[in-house]
Amino acid sequence: MILVFAFLLIYLSKNSNVDFSKILKVLSVSLFIVYMFRLFSSDLIDGTFNLFKIVQSSLITPESTWFFSGFKTFFIILLRWLTVMFVAFGIVSGYFKQPTLKISLGFLGTLVVVLNIIFFQSHLTAFFGPGSEELISLRGIQYMVETVLLGLITILNLYTVLTNKKTYLNVPLIRRAIFVTFISMVAFMPQSLLYNLFGNSGVVADEFTPIHRITIYFTFVFMILGYLLMRNQKQEDKNLFFVILALSGFFQFFYVRRSGLGGLPLHLCNTAIIMMFFAYVFKLRGVFYFSYFVNVVGAAFAILLPNYTIDAFSISSVSYWYNHIYAFVLPVLGVALRVFDRPTLKMMYKAIFIFSLYFISMAIINAWFNNYESVDYFFLYSDHISGMLGLERLQYSYVFAIRVNQTVTLRFFWLYHIMLYVGFIIMMFITWAIYDMLFKAFDQYYDMLDKRKKMKLDLLGVNALRKKNELENIQNYSGSEMIKITHFSKRYGASKYYAVDDFSLTVKGGEVFGFLGHNGAGKSTTIKSLVGIQSITEGDMEICGYNIKTHPLEAKLNIGYVSDNHAVYERLTGREYINYVADLYMVPQLERDERLNHYLDRFALADAIDNEIKSYSHGMKQKLVVISSLIHDPKVWILDEPLTGLDPTSSHQIKDEMREHANRGNTVFFSSHVIEVVEKICDRIAIIRRGKLVGIFEIAKLKEQGLTLEQLYLLHVKKD
Repeated sequence: MILVFAFLLIYLSKNSNVDFSKILKVLSVSLFIVYMFRLFSSDLIDGTFNLFKIVQSSLITPESTWFFSGFKTFFIILLRWLTVMFVAFGIVSGYFKQPTLKISLGFLGTLVVVLNIIFFQSHLTAFFGPGSEELISLRGIQYMVETVLLGLITILNLYTVLTNKKTYLNVPLIRRAIFVTFISMVAFMPQSLLYNLFGNSGVVADEFTPIHRITIYFTFVFMILGYLLMRNQKQEDKNLFFVILALSGFFQFFYVRRSGLGGLPLHLCNTAIIMMFFAYVFKLRGVFYFSYFVNVVGAAFAILLPNYTIDAFSISSVSYWYNHIYAFVLPVLGVALRVFDRPTLKMMYKAIFIFSLYFISMAIINAWFNNYESVDYFFLYSDHISGMLGLERLQYSYVFAIRVNQTVTLRFFWLYHIMLYVGFIIMMFITWAIYDMLFKAFDQYYDMLDKRKKMKLDLLGVNALRKKNELENIQNYSGSEMIKITHFSKRYGASKYYAVDDFSLTVKGGEVFGFLGHNGAGKSTTIKSLVGIQSITEGDMEICGYNIKTHPLEAKLNIGYVSDNHAVYERLTGREYINYVADLYMVPQLERDERLNHYLDRFALADAIDNEIKSYSHGMKQKLVVISSLIHDPKVWILDEPLTGLDPTSSHQIKDEMREHANRGNTVFFSSHVIEVVEKICDRIAIIRRGKLVGIFEIAKLKEQGLTLEQLYLLHVKKD
């Protein structure tokens, strides 16, 4: 029947206007609805559909009372485990297109559906108990419809994979699908698994017993591994990761049947599971940030100070740990992996406001419900927290009671409630500060790793040239034209306007060449294209005879560049950074040491060279960038606004170095707003206005004409 329906759906999608993706979405939503009905239905066997033992015993003891044989019991447990996981996969399959999801559903999911059909009667035994199996019953029909829907989804995914073999059937994707399936099994582990396999553990997971400590360790390992595994994944993969985890938390929470007023999900960590489900599935930012600021604090306390006194392997105990681990980990990972933006103080105040409403509501509900049934939402009515803090006497000494009628009296432990509220708010701020600090530390650490990885890639490119024995020829250019720009134009994106339009220029060795223009005239655009940071829309640019478009590495080996923002790797020391740049240009150790010592003395940077760059002032960073740009003695030294923000002494040092560098036969090309500096040290200058070259002028000839550079500049830019 499943195959007939599947082939019918495939036929409709191929021979009519029915969208294949819409069919999958309808099936996914239908599967979710059917599974929710079954998840909230009661079973006859201890309130759950996965518990197969009547007496408390162990799988390895022969006197255990089992519904099935030992091996079949283990097999059915595993099959139920996989079925729940693939139900979750099937629910999301209509909305996520990841190949790993389709491969897992198509092959493993279809196999699980087939096994469910074969062992259908055994599942009914698990639902109703031995001798009570009813095929035509609400539970049997629910399970039958669920199996059909899941089967249709798995077969449609299998069809997609098999009809697109080149896309899906390759070894890396298959390996990844197996890995993702295995990892997902941890999230969907049946809460009765430990009890079914081993019986009671004989210990309680509290007061930092070994099993309690293992649970705490697992919580943080789970969070760290989740971060490491997903940190570099695509955004859609991160979204799928969190939706699967949110579904798992939702399933695990309602796995244990709850009844009465105490079964309502009003406890703080219970609301977190439901909130995380809606936050990740429907992208509800407000719901997420409330959980981030409020639920995480409560879950952390619950994990460290659990209020359970039952066996660690019991279903209720395992359910407790699952719920609180999800409530703790999911909000933190959501921010750490940037699925949601980093929180702000404004968000914190909103969360406090909503928490205040929740707190007041729970105080009233606790007081009301306890007239009918013992409940303790957020520990406002019991002495669980006050007992740990030695405040039971205070709690019960300050009571405010309101008599509603003869049977209903509302009791409020008002002083205890105020203390609990204030303490929780304080803990919210403390934990937020800790998380914020940890996020920044993680970001800095991995940013450093990324930069080191990029550094290695840079070195690989230069080493490739070394193997070709071309480096010496590249760095010993003897031509006269150091910089040659021919009809260069630059346009950004789809803009109709050119930032720089038909710009041509030639600079020879031994020159200090100034580049003038108002803000936005195109100076930085020209320089960034010249050094290879930006692409060239039209025209050509050459450095020492090498075209920056066709031979970028060769051209860059002849350039020393000082940018206008002195971007450096701030977690390196100054010496490490200089050595990195020297390695890129393969400067011999003796030469680099001699040059570095010379420049450290010249720029008075010797005392700070072994400190981390993040401790440097603006001027020190600028001087470090200047040294790094000169460590390989480049033929062409290009500087973009190099004197901005420098003190007079530093400015004078750099101007002297520019002149001396040109006197050694090299070229200095720099932009500046300081006309007096340009006029004093430049041989020639170019003026650019609104992206077009106004003209190229020799400073000596301007002086002969009695025309100052300031007058010339104002003459050409006064219209602006």
